[in-house]
Amino acid sequence: MILIATFSKPEEAHMLRLRLEAGGVPAYLENENLVQMDWMFSNATGGVRVLIVEEDAERAKEILQDAPLEPDSAGMPLCPQCSSSKTAPDERPRRWAFLTLLLLGFPFLVSKTRWRCADCGLSWNERNRAGGESGDLS
Repeated sequence: MILIATFSKPEEAHMLRLRLEAGGVPAYLENENLVQMDWMFSNATGGVRVLIVEEDAERAKEILQDAPLEPDSAGMPLCPQCSSSKTAPDERPRRWAFLTLLLLGFPFLVSKTRWRCADCGLSWNERNRAGGESGDLS
């Protein structure tokens, strides 16, 4: 068995293990349960170790050189300004609701679903954009 990588968190080691196994290279984790029981053992034991058999070393190297796949953004709207797929629901209405809960004792709720683009920073209401109204873009 040869060591491919070490991680301080088991979750990170599992991500690499799954990536290797998706490419056809069986991988094994060492010290995973020990670190999960008490994270302070991570430094003492050298972290969670990802191991493979020596025969798969060349294939593992090829897999690790390839860039990891981007998550599928199906169902997420494209930005109307820059056409980026890096969009997510806007968190500002939730923050305002929490702030009003702290200050006033009750939340001021906003029912519109707004989206925000990570690339250009545009915030828009998907309902109005789909209906042909462009006045709600901000």
